[in-house]
Amino acid sequence: MGARTPGGSGLIGRERERDLVSAFLAGLSDGGRILHLSGVPGIGKTAVVRFAVDAAARQEVPVLSTSWVPDERRLRYAALHGLLRPRLPQLRQLPPEERSLLESAFAGYAAEPEPEHLARSALRLLALAPGPVLVCVDDFDRLDAASRDTIGHMARLCGPTQVSLVVAERAAPAAWLPADALTTVLTPLPAAEARELVHRSRPSAAHAEAELVLAVAQGNPLALTELSLGGNGLRDAAGFGMLPATPRLADAYAEDLRALSAAGHGVLLTAALSTSSAVQEILDAGACLPGGTQAARAGLAEIAERGLVGVREHHIRFPEPLIRTAVLHTASAARRMAAHAALGQSVTDPAHAAWHTAQCVTGADEELAKRLESLAEGPWPDAGLLRALAALECAARLSADPERQADRLLRAAELACHHGLVEQARQHARGIDPDELGDLGSAMLLWLHDLVPGSLPVGRERIAQLCSAARAVAAAHPVLAQKLLHAAAGRCWWQQAGATDRDLVVRTLKELRTPPWGTRDIAVLALTDPLSVSHLPLRTSEPPDPDQRLLLGQAAHLTGDLAQAAVFLQEAEAAARADGRHGRLPHILAARALGEIWRGSEWRTAEAMAAEGRMIATGLEHRNFAVRAIGAQGVLAALQGRHDRARQCAAEIDEASLHLGQGQHLSLATLTRVLTASGTGRYAEAYTQLRASFTELLTPYSFEQFWGLAFLVEAALPAGEADDARAVVEQIDHRTRTGRSPLLERILDYAGAVLAPDEEAENRYRAALGDGSEQWPLLYAMTQFSHGVWLRRRRRVLESRAPLTTAESVFRSLGAMPRAELAAAELRAAGLADTTESGNTTAQVLSPQQLTIARLAAQGLTNRAIAERLQLSPRTVASHLYQIFPKLDVTSRAQLAEKLDPR
Repeated sequence: MGARTPGGSGLIGRERERDLVSAFLAGLSDGGRILHLSGVPGIGKTAVVRFAVDAAARQEVPVLSTSWVPDERRLRYAALHGLLRPRLPQLRQLPPEERSLLESAFAGYAAEPEPEHLARSALRLLALAPGPVLVCVDDFDRLDAASRDTIGHMARLCGPTQVSLVVAERAAPAAWLPADALTTVLTPLPAAEARELVHRSRPSAAHAEAELVLAVAQGNPLALTELSLGGNGLRDAAGFGMLPATPRLADAYAEDLRALSAAGHGVLLTAALSTSSAVQEILDAGACLPGGTQAARAGLAEIAERGLVGVREHHIRFPEPLIRTAVLHTASAARRMAAHAALGQSVTDPAHAAWHTAQCVTGADEELAKRLESLAEGPWPDAGLLRALAALECAARLSADPERQADRLLRAAELACHHGLVEQARQHARGIDPDELGDLGSAMLLWLHDLVPGSLPVGRERIAQLCSAARAVAAAHPVLAQKLLHAAAGRCWWQQAGATDRDLVVRTLKELRTPPWGTRDIAVLALTDPLSVSHLPLRTSEPPDPDQRLLLGQAAHLTGDLAQAAVFLQEAEAAARADGRHGRLPHILAARALGEIWRGSEWRTAEAMAAEGRMIATGLEHRNFAVRAIGAQGVLAALQGRHDRARQCAAEIDEASLHLGQGQHLSLATLTRVLTASGTGRYAEAYTQLRASFTELLTPYSFEQFWGLAFLVEAALPAGEADDARAVVEQIDHRTRTGRSPLLERILDYAGAVLAPDEEAENRYRAALGDGSEQWPLLYAMTQFSHGVWLRRRRRVLESRAPLTTAESVFRSLGAMPRAELAAAELRAAGLADTTESGNTTAQVLSPQQLTIARLAAQGLTNRAIAERLQLSPRTVASHLYQIFPKLDVTSRAQLAEKLDPR
């Protein structure tokens, strides 16, 4: 029970308790000591006791333990006997009087020894062995009364002995404890430790389910490991936003519940089931149960006295919310239905009363179903989602009209899917019968098939099916028709559909919808032909709702307007987290991470987004968005010089694309490999790889090609492909004149400057570095670097230092270390000494350019790779190395590396 790692090797979190146990055990040789642990059921007391046992065993301290056994609670001295059993063979070593006391206690003689005398005899028995002894007592407050009294006296008398006690119970430190006892009250686990415990105890749980468990468990370790959605649908507990209890969780409270009277049981069950906390409404419901009003009032007084509920300002609250699910687990179905029926009559809120009444109804009741639907209105923070899903599920069951039933199941499936509860979405989808509903049922299932992640891959024929279904339901269900078209457009994008399929989607959209386009319409166009909507304003007159923010962010991202996309996606992310819509996070985070590569001033944010997006997408089976997140990780790793990691990401993208049967992701794999090649000075290879992606230029999915254009131009000059690169740039410039994103505008400015003839280059660089260029830090640094290199190559050395210094600074702040080192090498070649090399004899022996060449050679680059990076000929590089080797008294690149980095 509690925050314990698998295998029992330690605790998750609980640093304070671990330190306390360690300090306690360190002082055992100084005499008997007491450590008292307290806290609510499931809070982790047993885990801390076991930690103490393991730690004592490692110190070779003998440990004796006892704990509560339900069947032995009425047996006097049962727990004490279990504690002393390993030492009972040594009873004959005790004086006759003390031996007699223990024998009489365990033999059940009529004459009972005094607890204090019995405690002294027990301590004497434990102290027969030399050295410290540790006694661990769990569930102290549940032990039989005789054992409890005796162990309490042992705690007060152990000071002069070598016997120390660790005692755990629910109650706070009691009067029987000696004044010098160490005490601690265990509190709920903090969020980070709670999340780790959920992950370790159920590594395959979906992200959204784990978040629900975290919200419901409120840091209680037992609840964190036991609660789950299960596979049998939502039950009574969902009505008040809780997950059903497992037998182990219910057992933690079983003894408290067994001690209640019938009246106490009745009112506690009624209060546990009630969606209202009003005392009077719960009492009114209790009055309908056996015993009437008087029994209900007596039962309420009983459970309040036992601390199972609190009453304040005419409202009941549960100090331990898990009691509610435990009570439901132990009650029969008949008793729960009776309580629901009573609550249906007493609860004044119509929707909540409908929930209770519905639990007792077996036939169709459309009026009741309509009242239930209001419980599903958002927002749904934390576990409020459970209530909404259960209400829709119940309303569908009560629906007489198959179409209304299917509509409610569709809403439930969509809600579950948006919150990342994939299995629940599938369960609701299975309730929709297309044979009974015809076109509508088929359309609903088509939409759900595309909405629910993890569905089997389907070919491009599904695009036509989605368009046909949209036409069939457009008149009666226009919103569903829009969703179907959006799904068709999404398939066009993921599967890189040809013109025929894309035209079909656009044509269907224009048949069913008319301008001005709505938010989802713009998203459909952005997925099928981004360039056609790149000029459309995405801001609406009304503040967009969370769904619209996501769609607008998607459209802005696809059209390359990353600045506007960042605004919408950030708003959508905040709304999704607030509402618990975890199913939307993979889409948002993958897009934001890719955008931050260009917009971010440092890439830690982008890395965090990509990592979280990948984790959530993998857990929710959102394979496409998981691959997008991997693509962002690969591009970042390549830019940062983590080339092995970048190559691994590219290989993962290739494998996933093959499995998914989609080529959309391959552009990110290509870009990752290109950046790895250029980052290691292999510009010719980088250019060749990237140039292949421009053979079919300007498909509707060209925005990532535009990103690649910057790196194609970067590699063009050292690869000797300037003329070819100019042709690519001219074609893109011509085809995007009707509308292009701010980033593409800046990339074209950069390309124009890098590839310009000398007489135009100065003005071109001035334009590329004009107002607003700093908004794109990576591209800004690339432009500054290229400008500095251009100046130095034209012997304007002093002028080159400023742009090169700026480039190095920005590259380093981003984390683009290969490019930062290249800028530093150019600065050295420009005669600006690296301040870190003062006193470096190597730097004093070699010229700046020779030092740069030596460092690149020491990294393992070939003469050709060095020549590409520094825009020299391989013969010039070889000539410099011929001079460098004797100056440094080395004969090989390996010796050169040792000379430059003697660590």
